[in-house]
Amino acid sequence: MHGVPADLDLSQFVGAELARIDLGQFILHFRFAAEASPVIAVEGHWELRAPDGGLLDRQIDPADRDAYRIHVLLGRTVVGTEVDPPASFALLFDAGHTLRIFDSSRLYESFAIEPPGVYV
Repeated sequence: MHGVPADLDLSQFVGAELARIDLGQFILHFRFAAEASPVIAVEGHWELRAPDGGLLDRQIDPADRDAYRIHVLLGRTVVGTEVDPPASFALLFDAGHTLRIFDSSRLYESFAIEPPGVYV
């Protein structure tokens, strides 16, 4: 599938705490403590915005990265979501941070959400 669907259901994340972030060379897994243990796997572009809207972190080539700052979301709870089809979706956290995930490739998978098995 290409493009973030307008009817993307993110309701399972609202009220869920981000329990773990797994770092891979070209992928991040965001694992949430919630009933269905949802996971978002991101292989495409993402960005983390501070409560004031400033850019804190984003997807960049691992060779160009000195550190990740995404860890500020650990232990934080999702309080809302946004869907901006076909470009992106966002999770809004209780401390005011926004994690936005983009459909950034027409050739490769940008992200997956399990369950229910959404692949974009």
